[in-house]
Amino acid sequence: MPGKRVLLVGDWAHRDFREAVDWLAVHAQSTFAASVTTGLAAMNHADAANRVVPAAEGSAAEDDCESAPPRLVPDMIVVAQSRPGQIRPVEVERLHAASPLSRLVVLAGSWCEGELRSGRPCQGVIRVLWHQWQPRLIPFLQPGSARVPEFWQMPRTTNLDERLACTIGPRRACREGLVAIHADTYQIFAALSQECQAGGYATVWHVSEDSVAAGGVVAAVADDISCDAPGIRFLQRIVAWHRPAPVIALLDFVRRQDYDFAKSAGVCAVVAKPFLVYDLLWHLDHSAKIEF
Repeated sequence: MPGKRVLLVGDWAHRDFREAVDWLAVHAQSTFAASVTTGLAAMNHADAANRVVPAAEGSAAEDDCESAPPRLVPDMIVVAQSRPGQIRPVEVERLHAASPLSRLVVLAGSWCEGELRSGRPCQGVIRVLWHQWQPRLIPFLQPGSARVPEFWQMPRTTNLDERLACTIGPRRACREGLVAIHADTYQIFAALSQECQAGGYATVWHVSEDSVAAGGVVAAVADDISCDAPGIRFLQRIVAWHRPAPVIALLDFVRRQDYDFAKSAGVCAVVAKPFLVYDLLWHLDHSAKIEF
């Protein structure tokens, strides 16, 4: 079955989007455009629909229509923005006007993470940070792989609070197994345990490296990891301890170099705090199955 059609517009070659772009190139029918103008041209939209063809050109125009490639109608338009203001909201609206039925996503780089507080982000789009793309995009692009979040069905007038609220609520437990949680305090363990149990998992607390390793662990979650040399060595020991079970690292306000350091330690996924419970459960459910 062919993948969904995706038009990726903007600074998609930036290193923040490397993993997402590589995945889209393999698993979707992807078209890449460096600018909005190029993206509009890829959709055969560059004012062609409004051009009046003189009668004398009628037969030639018919031949051109027969030989022209079919108009691209993406299932999803992804606007890759590595810095605030790189693509203006009016340009995003041009993309929406060209294909109003396409889902409109802004994939924001690390420099855009404070844009909601101090900038002027685009409205009426599904906003996905560069490290959130897996749980946010894959369920829509691969139907049946996971529950599709309700925000994909919400109208463009929906605000950010409403999109986040729709991810909260009862979740049908679909997996099972024991998850080891590495946390410094019982309060953190209890909070993470509750989130894991919502997905059907049992949990065990590893309070220190001296804890007795539990058998039968299907995954591990490591909280409050620092990406300095001691922190990376500690993360490497956690990975070795639980191998072959996958390890998910929870980092505060992750930056690109932190992400790369954690991945180099052998973790299967990096989740940035604060995060949605949905995101953590998606990684727990899929960490052992998805390859990049």
